[in-house]
Amino acid sequence: MKQRNKIWSELEIQNVVKAYFSLLDAQRRLEKVNKSAIYRELSEIHPARSPKSFEFKFQNISAILYEEKLPYADGLRPMGHYQSALKTYVLDYLKSTGRKGQTPVEILIEKLKRLRHRNYLPIRGAGSGRYGLTLEYYLSIPQNSSKAADFMGIELKTKHDKSLQTLFSRVPSRYLACKDKKQLLDKFGYLDEKRKRKALYTSFNNTPDSLGFYLSVAKNDVVVNKRQIEILEYDGSTLEDALLSKHNESAYVSVSSMRSKNGNHYCRFDKLLYCKTPSLLRFLNMAEDGNVYLDFTLSEKAGRVKDHGFLWRVPQDSIEKLYLSTRLIDLTD
Repeated sequence: MKQRNKIWSELEIQNVVKAYFSLLDAQRRLEKVNKSAIYRELSEIHPARSPKSFEFKFQNISAILYEEKLPYADGLRPMGHYQSALKTYVLDYLKSTGRKGQTPVEILIEKLKRLRHRNYLPIRGAGSGRYGLTLEYYLSIPQNSSKAADFMGIELKTKHDKSLQTLFSRVPSRYLACKDKKQLLDKFGYLDEKRKRKALYTSFNNTPDSLGFYLSVAKNDVVVNKRQIEILEYDGSTLEDALLSKHNESAYVSVSSMRSKNGNHYCRFDKLLYCKTPSLLRFLNMAEDGNVYLDFTLSEKAGRVKDHGFLWRVPQDSIEKLYLSTRLIDLTD
């Protein structure tokens, strides 16, 4: 009978840790490994444990390594709630075997190069975020809806086409010609006849859009104008906080895609643009040059205002201008 809740013995932990790092080493050598076979073999050695329990334990080890910002195995998404003894054995094993540490970006580059070696991979999910979801899936990291960076402190972004790259979403520091987003929509929105709602969807830079909205820079602040009226304002401190909290260390992954004869969609990760330390001054200069856009995404139906964010975006080919340090890595090397 398989054990379910009994604490793992030292021998079980030792064997699972050793097997995990053997798997990791094989993956780093680009060898094909059957993880299920490893779990079955461990279960044969320790018949009180099922193969599935060893898979979970491998995911626990991934969680320990991820938390310590150390290399972890591909295809084993970190899973927490592990026993403290497991972490002790993992860290002791690393120390006893003299494994060299790596920076998070080195770990990321190594993982991306292994994905590039696999060529085109099936796309996960749908919609505009499908490439980001696919990247997170194959990197074996949880989907991220929090404000924390995606991968060991590095913000991940995918680049697929010439569309604008979203940097962050922030509410205005102050409304000037209205008191809140509802009044912004009421005063400056339009009737969306197709969806039978009041809406305000537009994207603009320093050049007026079709509705008359445009950006201007006033010292360290950015003002949203409609013709000659100042509508709302962003403090430089608000923008700088958004840049540093979300993009202090960022990785922009270039993606190519293809469609098979049977209609399935695939993508491949080709290059990595690694960027550090965004500059508010550079951001403001980009805004003055027309390389920063703000999107309004407001609508109202049945008295309820929906807001998909005040989105700050930049052209793909202008991303490097924002950072003090950039590095382009070809993942085929």
